[in-house]
Amino acid sequence: MNQFKMYVGQKGDIKAVKNGWCWTGFLFTYAWGAISKLWSLSLFSFMLHFTLLIFMVTAEANLEIVFNFTAGVWLVVKFFFGLKGNELYEKALLESGYELNDTIFCINAENAVYQFQSKQTAA
Repeated sequence: MNQFKMYVGQKGDIKAVKNGWCWTGFLFTYAWGAISKLWSLSLFSFMLHFTLLIFMVTAEANLEIVFNFTAGVWLVVKFFFGLKGNELYEKALLESGYELNDTIFCINAENAVYQFQSKQTAA
């Protein structure tokens, strides 16, 4: 079971944010950032990735060192998204007018939203 923080928007829409590691942020980095509306972080990571790819493709000597360097930098970026992704998403939700309403233990985000809605209608 995972712990989810339930955020409610001004229009009544509900977002569930898992506490802890963000697998989608780790695996999909800038795509996840764009979907989560973390525009500046997504753009920064995309540009960094693009720059590292250009650096790797244009390298003429010491290819192994260049590859290890670029892979290492990109891995650090991916770990940052994994470790801090959910916290950054929570911050973005709060800045866009969402309010923390509840904390629910559930298997996944969809079930957490369903459980939260059921709790709200029962009350």
